[in-house]
Amino acid sequence: MEVSNDKIYLSIVKELEREGDEVFALNRNRLIGEEIISCGTRTAEIRRVIKNYWREFRESKTKKDWLQIVEKLLSTRVFDSQMAGIFLLGHVVKKFLVEISVIKRLISKYIDNWATCDAISSEIAIKFRNSPKSIGDIIEWAKSQNPFLRRVAVVILVKVKSKIKNWKKIVSQIFSLFEKEKEPIVKKALVWLKKETFSQSGV
Repeated sequence: MEVSNDKIYLSIVKELEREGDEVFALNRNRLIGEEIISCGTRTAEIRRVIKNYWREFRESKTKKDWLQIVEKLLSTRVFDSQMAGIFLLGHVVKKFLVEISVIKRLISKYIDNWATCDAISSEIAIKFRNSPKSIGDIIEWAKSQNPFLRRVAVVILVKVKSKIKNWKKIVSQIFSLFEKEKEPIVKKALVWLKKETFSQSGV
């Protein structure tokens, strides 16, 4: 009997809620932002839950199915479920050809804090390795009006610095786009990228 996408989604959410810790949620919220809604499930536990569901249903679900579940998790606006959606997206990206436009839409619509922003950057970084077109997408995102897309563009460059050609040239181009950047979450990511640039050059 086939298990529906909704049932998988609801099962993931319920399992995350069972593993939650209120004290941990409060402490994490102080770090990420007091406005964050969270049941306090630790990151390693979220990864474990998603890994189990991916292993069980990987072959029976299509790319479309998995992306629907990803979007349902992201749409909850609950940190733990959003992280689950991000980690699930990482599995989907590795198994299927997921269009950059789909990823961009998910980021633009659902990502709204630095923690989920950096997590999704790590999970999708594989899409931007040694691909001239994908590098063009990074530059496009860097020009976006959405600050989280801009931060993703910066963080991805940190994550793939040893995996793409002409990395320093691309980074130089990115820096030129952010000369008048005012958003704190983007400026902090730029500091991170600058450290990586100096580290690579031996400064």
